[in-house]
Parts: sequence; C-alpha cells; structure tokens
Amino acid sequence: MIPRCALPAAVIGLAASLAATALLLFGGAGITALEWSVYDRWIRTRAAAPVSTKLVIVTRDPASETRFGAGAWDRAVLARVISGLSRAGAVAIGVDLALGQPSAPGRGGAASDALLSQATSEAGNVVYAVSLDPAGTAAPAERQGTAGSVARVHPSWVVLPQSAPALLEARSLTAPLPGLAQYAKGVGHTLAWADADGVVRKVPLAVRLEDRAVPAFGLALATAFKWPGEWFAGRRPLGFHLSPLRIPVDGRQRALVGYVGPDRAAGFRAVPFLDVWTAIEERQPGTLQGLVDGKVVLVLAEPAHGQSLTPLGPMSNIVIQAHLLNTVLTGAWLSEPPAAWAYLGAFALSCLLAWLWLALGWWKGLIGVAVLGLGYVASVPLSLSLIGMVLPMFLPLAAVLMACAGALLWNQFDSAHRLRRVESEVEGIREALVRQESTVEALEEDLEAARAAVARSTGAERELLQAAEALRQQLAEAQAQEEQTRSRLRDLERELRAADARQVQLGDAEQERLRRRCAELGIITRDPAVLALFRDLEKAARSSLPILILGEPGTGKELFARAVHRLSPRAGGPLVTVNMAAIPPELFEGELFGHLRGSFTGAVGDRKGYFEQADRGTMFLDEIGELRAEHQSKLLRVLQEKSFYRVGATRPTAVDVRVVAASNRDLERGVAEGWFREDLYFRLKGLVLRLPPLRERRQDVVPLATRFLEEAAAEAGRPATLSQAALLALERHDWPGNVRELQHCLRQAVALAERAVLLPADLRLAPASVGSADAAGDAAVLTCLRQHGFDMQAAARALGWDRSTVTQRLKGLSFRALVESGGDRGRAALALAGDPALGRTVELKLSEYHEHLLRAVEGFDSAEAAVAACRRRFKNLPERYFRSLELLVRQHFEHRPPTTRV
Repeated sequence: MIPRCALPAAVIGLAASLAATALLLFGGAGITALEWSVYDRWIRTRAAAPVSTKLVIVTRDPASETRFGAGAWDRAVLARVISGLSRAGAVAIGVDLALGQPSAPGRGGAASDALLSQATSEAGNVVYAVSLDPAGTAAPAERQGTAGSVARVHPSWVVLPQSAPALLEARSLTAPLPGLAQYAKGVGHTLAWADADGVVRKVPLAVRLEDRAVPAFGLALATAFKWPGEWFAGRRPLGFHLSPLRIPVDGRQRALVGYVGPDRAAGFRAVPFLDVWTAIEERQPGTLQGLVDGKVVLVLAEPAHGQSLTPLGPMSNIVIQAHLLNTVLTGAWLSEPPAAWAYLGAFALSCLLAWLWLALGWWKGLIGVAVLGLGYVASVPLSLSLIGMVLPMFLPLAAVLMACAGALLWNQFDSAHRLRRVESEVEGIREALVRQESTVEALEEDLEAARAAVARSTGAERELLQAAEALRQQLAEAQAQEEQTRSRLRDLERELRAADARQVQLGDAEQERLRRRCAELGIITRDPAVLALFRDLEKAARSSLPILILGEPGTGKELFARAVHRLSPRAGGPLVTVNMAAIPPELFEGELFGHLRGSFTGAVGDRKGYFEQADRGTMFLDEIGELRAEHQSKLLRVLQEKSFYRVGATRPTAVDVRVVAASNRDLERGVAEGWFREDLYFRLKGLVLRLPPLRERRQDVVPLATRFLEEAAAEAGRPATLSQAALLALERHDWPGNVRELQHCLRQAVALAERAVLLPADLRLAPASVGSADAAGDAAVLTCLRQHGFDMQAAARALGWDRSTVTQRLKGLSFRALVESGGDRGRAALALAGDPALGRTVELKLSEYHEHLLRAVEGFDSAEAAVAACRRRFKNLPERYFRSLELLVRQHFEHRPPTTRV
C-alpha cells in the first residue's frame, strides 16, 4: 500500500528539481564557481600518494640564460641535448619549441634546424608542441584560408571518422609543419580553455584541425612513453581509451587535470637545463643515465610567455600540459557525474526530504534536512579523495531547499483543506442529526397515538398492534441511527478541535510576547486561539487591509478594532467609531458623509461626516450587519471609489480611510439569504477575525475577573478580593453575555457586598440548571438550548429532564415564533436561535415540527376537527402553546386550495 504522502512528495520533489534546474540555467557561470571552489580547495590542500618518479622536467633557469642567451636558443644546443637524453635511456622526450619558425641566422640558421631534424630522427621518441588557436577566434576569411596552411600533417594525427565525438575546432597559427616534425614521434597542441570564472581546470585531449584529431601535448608525450600504439584507440565516440586506462571526459572531450603543487609533487622531478648540458658536455653518461633512464623527459627551452590562471596560480600552457602528462602517468583522474545523474540525484534527494517533512513532525523533518544536507556537503570533498569525482553542490542543495519550502506549503494547504472538509462534514452530520431527532420525536408521538388508538379501539386490534409494532421497530432503527450519527459527530468534533489546536499552536516565548502586547492594548487573554488571532491582527495592522471582526456581543470586538488602529501606521490619525445600528435610516447619508449649509431644513452650517472626520485614520463600523440594503450599496461605493458626495454637494470629497468592521451576525449566511450584499462582504473581509465567546476560553475568566475586580474596587473606593469558591463559580458559569456580563457582575458584587472577600452568593449568578419543568421558564429553557447548540440530548441532561420534555418545550416555542413571524420560518428560527450561527440548526428543527403538524391535519375536512385531533395527538404539549398551534392549523385550512375541500 502506497503511503498517503508518497504522491505529494514525488510531485514536490519533481517541482523542486525543475525549479532548481531553471535557477541553474538562469544563474549561468556563477553557479559552477560554487562547485569548482571545492575542487580548487581540494587541489591546493590534498597530499599526493608517494610514487616512483616517472617525469623529469628540464627547466630553463637564469644560469642557463646567462650561458645561452635570454631569447630563443641555438637549435644545435637542443639537438645535442636530445641526442644525449636519448642515449641516456629516456623513453620519451618532449620539447617545448615553437614549430614553424626557422632559426634566426644569428642562432644557427638552417644548419641548426638540420642538426635538430637529424637528432629528432635518430632519437625516434621526440614529441613536439604545435601552436594552435581556437577556430572561433578567427575571422571567416582566415578560417577559409587555413585549408592550405595545414596541407602537411603529422602521421600521428588521426583521421576523424563519421562517428567521431564532437571535438573543439582549432586553426593553425603557423606555416605547414617543418621537416623536423615529420621525424617526431608525435606532435600535440597546448590549448587550454578556461571555465567561466577564468580558471583552467580542463584540457581538451584532442582538437579538430580540419579532418584530423590533434592530441594534447601531454597526452601525445604520455602515449609515446607508456602506450606506443594509437592514442585514439578504436576511435570511439564516447571517450578516450588507452588500454588499460580509460580517461573520463566531458561532452567536449575535455579531461580534468589533477594539479599537483611543487611541495607535493608525485612523479615530478625538476632539473636545471645547465645541469643536463654540463653532464653531456663533460661526458658524464652515468650521471645523465641515472637521471633520465626509463623516464619521460620534458625540455622547457623556450622563453616564458602567456600564462593562464589555474587552481595553483598562473601557469604557462606547456606547464599545464606537464600536469596533464603527470595525471596520465599516475592515473589520478578526476571526473564529473553525467548531467542526468545529477538531475536524478537532485530529484531523489528532494523527494526524500519532502517525504520527511510530510510523513514526520516538523522537528523530525528539520533534523532530517540538516543531517542529509550536511552529509551531502561533507560527501563532496570525500568523493574527490575516494573516487576522484566532482559532485555538484548547487543543484541538489537548491532542490532540497525548494522541496522543504514546497512541503511546508503543502502541509499548510493540506491542513486547511482537511479542516474545511471536516467542518463541512460536521455541518452535514449536524443537519442529519437534527432531522433524525425530529424523525425520532415524530415516531414517538405516532407510537403514543397508536397506543392510545389501540386502547380506545373495540375492533381491528390486530392491525393496530401490528402498526404499533412496526412503528416501534422504526423507532428503534431511528434511535440506533441517531446514536451512530452522534458518535460520528463526536469523533469529527474531536478531530476539528485537534486541528484548531494545531493551527493556533504557538511557542511559549511567542505566547508570552503576545500576552504582554495584548495587555498593553487592554486585551486580557491567555487563550492560544485568541493569541493566534492577535498575531494575525498584528501582522495585518501594518498594511491597509480591511479587517472584519465577528463574534457574540461582549467578546471584545471594539478592543480588537482599537488595537488595529494603534498598531497601524495610522496610529497618529483619528479613530472614529460608528454604531451602524444606532443611525436612523433618514440620517444615514448626513451622518456618514456630512452636508452643506442649506442642503435641507435645519442645515445652518457645513458639517463633516464620519468618513471625513476619519480621513488619514481608521473608521470602526460596528454592527455592520444591521445596515439596510440601500445603505449597503452607498457604503460599498465609498469603499470602492474612496470618495463621496456631501448632502447638497456637487463635487466629490476624497478621503483616505482604513475600515475595520464588526458584527455579531453571520454575514456569510446573510449573503446566502440575500439580506447582505456579497460584494460589500468581500470588500470588508480582507482579514476575518472570529472572536470566541467566553464560555469557550474559560482560562481567561480568572485574569479578566481580577482586572475587573481591581477596577470596580478602585471605583468604589474600598478593597475587594475573590474567594477560591467565587473564582470556581465564575469559571463554571457559561456567561451568555461574555466579557461584558462578567464585568457587570463584578461591579454589582463590589457595590452590594458588605465584606471585602466576595463569596459565590455575592456574585448572584443564575443557577446552572433547573431541577424540574415547573421551575424553568421559557427563557431559561431557550438559554440552555442555545448554550448547547440546540442539542436536545445535551440540553435535557443539563436541565435534568428527559429529552421528550425538552422537545415539547421547543416545539411549543417554535409554533409561537411561527405565529409571531407571520409564517416566515427563517425569521422565526433566527428569533429562537439568538445567534446567526445556530440559525440553520433551529430552522431545520422548526421546519420538521411544522411539517409534522401539517401532515397530522392533512386528512381532516375542517379546522375544528383538525384542532380537536391535534389536542389528542399533541397532548404532551404545554397548554399555553395550544393557542399558537390552533392559529397555525386555521391558517393552513384558510390557504388550502378549494379543490381539496369536500
């Protein structure tokens, strides 16, 4: 079975890899510098393994220049040195000589060239360097003219087949190769292309010169020394293969050079040119043979010219070729992974990291990221030391960081999606529970009626008993289904509470900071949910985002609105508070927008409206849900255009006002039912803060009570404290009036109490429940139902009644509300619910009760007969509600179509 987070992890990993690749391509050369810096540092610090010396470099030193001159030397000297080295046993001899340029007359001329040609022919193991230039640097006309300039080629240059790999193209900077080159064992180029950061790390092992492949000077010299066969073995298109050695190259046939510093040279030995000349001139064959026998000798006889930057510092091209030669001889090759491997590795690493974030907790995921990231960074130098491979750094690390960011975003999105799904399912189950409760209640009444009919019946007892049994079975099934639904609802509510707790989870330090900040603004709370809301408010206050604050009366909406103003850049401007429910409809425009003198009777002067008073400040629109429809459109126009017309004005007035609105009504429900404009709602809901009632954050009761008691005691001018029992009573009370009710309760207790330590009796709190039906009025029952979200079973448990008694009370209240609202179910339900959030639940119950009543009177011909039957059928309904029931039945018969009457 595939884990639930496997597919998101793969998607996030793929997206992160693609994003990192795009960033790599966009970054260009600067990206490779990150990875090559590890290579350069490793080259400078690594210690080479001790091996036997295979390479002897004869260097041009100041003493040699004093003897033979500072410029180009007489080639007769080189001829004699080559002959001496060959006789001393040198296996291969490399000479740094500018081919194509004849000797100057003052330096031996043609005679010296002839001696050098003869010495080259006799030695048979000499390799020369040829001067080439990248073809891309030549003008088109120059490239066209090079065909004749290379008419003579060297026999060691391979004719490139059709399947040959793509080589860098070069052009000759000299005339055709001189005759002495024809006797050489090989001729190689000294080209070295720098990377984008200007450092030479790679050397092309061969370049294309028209239809020929010219080997690198170091490769040609190594081939003459160790592999006397073909250097381009098999002419393979996938790379160079000198049996038994395979050389790793990139797509342009370039190989990484294993540079070795002079203090760590493995295989190098540098000898001054004058020492070699002295041994030849003084006929010391033993000394010379002990120096070069069985080795490859590189003679650097030309004056030093152009140098390139390498990881070890500036070097001439011929010295770079010497390092390449040493790399070939020692087999210390370095390589890069193929691009496909790098992308696949980045994809796998990002998928693994995304899976860690999604499958484990955030702190475990963070540890996994740190371990894998640091492990990969540590593996880069280790791979160079152990397997000689330069691993990429930017692509995997960038993919890992993007995968982590993607996983965090996915977690947030998935949590929000699951929360919405659970909320929707909870709402659906609540509605189903309401319907099932109504079904159970109706079946109970039908069963009771059937039992009564059986008792009265003198015949047809068997049919009635069967009907009663069928109703009993239906009742049992409905009760079982109700209990199953309740169980599912409890599970979902636990999941919803857990999701809410996860969303508002804050660290201890952050919670303490938010508590102190709230206290500075007059907001007393310890509840994590309220602190999380304040954190969102703190962030949003710095912008011009409109804020909508929702919650029951007395939950502190105005305090939060003032906090928005004080935390915003507009804190220095005015804060204008407007109670929209207190503005008379006919004065709406004048109050909000102002008027001009003479615009109406009584307008004796110009007056600024609330919007103009709040210019460059904040405007708090309290009870925004009470706006009439025509006023909503005018307010929306001002919010959209940021200007308005005073009453009687012909020119608009522009204002800059930040709007904070509040309401204790469900505006989303208002949008759905049509009493609140949708466009105005979306204009106001930049950030929605839903303040929980005090009964849902009981941990705030004690600090709030302490604060209000101090204020009340200071106002009364005498000390007052709360006993432990009083604090416990305050915490247990449900506070339907929220914080405002708590404040009034304590002010009253301080004013009326005769002692300094307040007891529960001094608080004069209403009892939490009522012991019998006779002791509780309709208001108490309705309050209890509202506190328990109209859950009949929970309300009955709190009142100490059975559920049928609570059902009959609510049914009677519903019939009365329907009569008072003129049959409008929605208005009647809202009047009973008190809170718009409970309106839907109450409307479902009320509709079921009304439909059941209508079904009960459907078979009667007259209203009188129907009312009489209802008195028998609804005998458990309290008597005071039968007047409302009778009115509903008579209204139904009055509106029945005439065709249905007999």
